[in-house]
Amino acid sequence: MAKPSSPSAARAATSISRSMVIAMSAITAVGLLILIAGVIIGSRHEFSEHGLDPDTMNPAAGIVQGAWVIDSRKALLLIVIFGVCIIIATGVVGWFFSKREIAPMEEAMRLQRNFVADASHELKTPLAVIGARTELLEHRLKAGRPIEPTIADLKDDVTRMNEVINDLLLAATSALEHVPTDVGAAVSSAADSIRLLADRHEVALDVSLPNADDPVIVSGGSTGITRCVVAVLDNAIAHSPAGSRVEVRVKAERGQAVVIIRDHGPGLGDDPERLFHRFSRAGGGSDHQGYGLGLALARDIAVRYGGWIDAAPTNGPGTTMRITIPLAGGDE
Repeated sequence: MAKPSSPSAARAATSISRSMVIAMSAITAVGLLILIAGVIIGSRHEFSEHGLDPDTMNPAAGIVQGAWVIDSRKALLLIVIFGVCIIIATGVVGWFFSKREIAPMEEAMRLQRNFVADASHELKTPLAVIGARTELLEHRLKAGRPIEPTIADLKDDVTRMNEVINDLLLAATSALEHVPTDVGAAVSSAADSIRLLADRHEVALDVSLPNADDPVIVSGGSTGITRCVVAVLDNAIAHSPAGSRVEVRVKAERGQAVVIIRDHGPGLGDDPERLFHRFSRAGGGSDHQGYGLGLALARDIAVRYGGWIDAAPTNGPGTTMRITIPLAGGDE
């Protein structure tokens, strides 16, 4: 017999065995009592053959003195029924306790798979940015141009990557970061982090932020909100034709911080909701081949902070994404 592959599996196996032993012992004891009662009820009491007075003989004494005669056909039928019930009960109890004990392990494995997929996707964009900046640094060195600004940008990119990893770990442990966060600043950071990729795709970013004197504040985490916006921007840039622009607007509306991101690409088709499911991809309107995780991750992040993201109606070609997160304190 193979040994459990991990301490968690060993604990689950031990717990299942213990639970099944207790449950089956109880079921067997109850079944035996029912079997005995059925045999007694189905028996014939022949006092006269044993010289006993039926009017004075009590049942308990009759059993002791052998005055009960067992009907073999009924007894065999009851034994067969008892055996079948025990077999069925064993299967049902085994299935129930196996599902109950293994469910946490299945959930842990699901979270682990999601974390690996999410981390792979989330680190892809900052790594692409770092690669682009490295090439830019090489060109500057060859041209004899100053490299200090590019080095500073690289340091910022590494810092962002570290923040993304920390936020992914927080999400994997279901921990939440609730601090006052300026949505405009988070969107600005997202745009700055991805602008180099937009330039490479020849896509302009048109960002409109609230007045600095009237910031849009939510209770959340700046890194998480930035990740959410980066995921949507990355998707918008990837599906935008060269020479087009992606428009980003931030505003407060009905107690919600609202981020509108619009591109002028081919659109999402007739069923945009499916693209918020993991590993779903857009139709054939774009040459971009992603993994179908960006929008699903963006929605997961928005939901973490009590918000939502979906595709809003768009006048003309393109796609409009609307991210909403409750304002801090529920301000209108």
